Amino acid sequence: MNWNSDHEHCDRRTATDGGILNNETEFESGDGSHHPGPPRFVTVGDGIVNPNGREMETRDDLAPWNPDGDGTYEWHLVDSPDGSTAEPTDELVAEFEPDVPGVYTLALEAPDGIHQLTIRAFPEADDDAPRPRIELDAVIEDEQVVLSPIATCVGGEPSVEYYVDDRDADLLESDGTISIDAVDEPVRIYGVAVAERHSVPDAIELVPDEETGTVRVEHPFEPPAWVADSIVYEIFTRRFPDQDEPTFETIADRLDHLERLGVDVLWLTPFLEAESGFGTPMAHGGPHGYNTRDYFTVDADLGTMADFEALVDACHDRGFRVVFDLVINHTADTHPFYEAAADETHPQHERYCDWYRWDDFEARDPDTYFGWDGIPNLDYGNPEVREYLLSVVDFWAERVDGIRADVAWGVPLTFWTEVHDRVTSADGEFFLLDETLPSDVEMGGGRFHMHHDDVLHDTLERLGERFGTGQSAMAGTVGEADATDATPDEEEDAVADEFVDRAAHLDTSTADAVLDALEDRPRRGPHPDSEWLLYVENHDTDRYLDEYGREAQRAAAAATFTLPGSPMCYYGQETGVRGRREPMNWGAFDESLLAYYERLFEIRREESALQTDASLERIAYESETDAMVAFVRFVPEEDRRVVVAIHFGEGAATVELEEQVDETDLLTGESVVDSATGDIVVDSVVVLESESTGD
Repeated sequence: MNWNSDHEHCDRRTATDGGILNNETEFESGDGSHHPGPPRFVTVGDGIVNPNGREMETRDDLAPWNPDGDGTYEWHLVDSPDGSTAEPTDELVAEFEPDVPGVYTLALEAPDGIHQLTIRAFPEADDDAPRPRIELDAVIEDEQVVLSPIATCVGGEPSVEYYVDDRDADLLESDGTISIDAVDEPVRIYGVAVAERHSVPDAIELVPDEETGTVRVEHPFEPPAWVADSIVYEIFTRRFPDQDEPTFETIADRLDHLERLGVDVLWLTPFLEAESGFGTPMAHGGPHGYNTRDYFTVDADLGTMADFEALVDACHDRGFRVVFDLVINHTADTHPFYEAAADETHPQHERYCDWYRWDDFEARDPDTYFGWDGIPNLDYGNPEVREYLLSVVDFWAERVDGIRADVAWGVPLTFWTEVHDRVTSADGEFFLLDETLPSDVEMGGGRFHMHHDDVLHDTLERLGERFGTGQSAMAGTVGEADATDATPDEEEDAVADEFVDRAAHLDTSTADAVLDALEDRPRRGPHPDSEWLLYVENHDTDRYLDEYGREAQRAAAAATFTLPGSPMCYYGQETGVRGRREPMNWGAFDESLLAYYERLFEIRREESALQTDASLERIAYESETDAMVAFVRFVPEEDRRVVVAIHFGEGAATVELEEQVDETDLLTGESVVDSATGDIVVDSVVVLESESTGD
């Protein structure tokens, strides 16, 4: 690869094989200045810091937006609460640790002037205390904008505080109103609910409306309308297509399968030029592509940029959105930037040695997570790195419908705040999904629209272990189907095995645990608009079918398709693939399993009471097994109510419901009532219309 390849793409916005693309979208963060973004809300003792070397801890910093890599930036303290001695650090991208609760004002001296930033520091609190939530809205009354928040907290009544961007500091009155006459350009207002802990902030934006002479209220943190009820399908890009010729073109040839299922979103694992391309053995993760060598070039073995764009067009023709797997916490150690950084004789060494974090620079020992070799972490404390990676985001945001951020916890929160502002301002339909395991509610509210539901996933794993019948793979191996090309190696361990056990606080001795996992969400305090990705397995886990057996896999899938959230299917989950990253089993589908999944897809699309906004309610039931759970989903506005019963164990079991239900299973169209006892017979799942509808 040509040394300057990345910079050429960055500057010209070209596609290597597809020719020069029209730069129709202008990406700009905020108002285009270096202003560092919205007010910050932190807790004393946590602060705004980058905890290098500590995996999965949230990273944060103070950084200019629209950074100029050659610019000079200085941070200064303007005002602080009495008794504070806190000062920002003296780096271009700074850290700050408030030591006293209260409001701080910092100034950023940038090439385009001085910008101020408000930081609200709340008192230290018990991390296990419930976190409040807030939905901010406003009404127009008597030529004024009156704020109308809904603030909730498990076990308490929170108060509410309001803040505005410092550029609009004079607009907000002490009574929480804004005069319409004062709004001559868009103004964003932030609300924070405060109990024992503070909430993730919500925001509204007041936009002048010339036609009406007033303002309209917009909600910038809301996800695109199409997101909530989408069914996501993840493919392992180099293992999904025809394995005789695995290319973008043969992926496109296989889209009919996804269309028949009823997929809405296609998530492609990385397809850029990477160290782990075709031929990478399973002992090193297979051809996964998560160690990038060039952010602007697709893997030539998959095809050209034009071939990729044709695949996107083919997806759009079928109504699929395409999500790009963005890997910007780290690069491959064979990326030209890292090779220059590690080689003192390289002509670009002085420039790139500061692009990476180092455990020991003299020993050329880069900072990596989990000690995994070959993927050195980038240094977001360098404005030049941020400028470059924003250009990567811009480049792909023009070509896809959304981004799934790999290792989102390894990138500072402030960068994701800027990305959200940048891409959603240019395209309100653009979608942002984070991988933050364990999930971090701070990723919501102006950073990402959807989060991996790691608590539910871990709960499903535990239920599989308890009630399943599969042969659990030995720690450190891949699936049974991968045994021919895999050798025991620590690098084979599923990534999920490295993460904190998120369901440890739940009682997973009964299948009711899936409801406990859902009810745990409000306690954690996610943003009210946050959506959740519900999954049985993904590219970082072993196959549920192989680990826990057919019955448990069917039950776990039913949970993801009937509980609130967006279900995700990992390629081959529906066709009987048993190896974590083995090729799709084209021509050898488990047709019975596929038919079951086709009905799950269909009922999830057609039954409004199973969709994301439908309510969830516990009901009384009795069963001879702890592997059974039953619950209600309902839509009051439609007078629609269904009962779902899921069985994780082997064979069939019965459940006695207090609620009166129709005997016909909406999933199969057949009666599921035992004529002798009147109980409901459940193999894996039944969905029954409730006769309580209308009460």
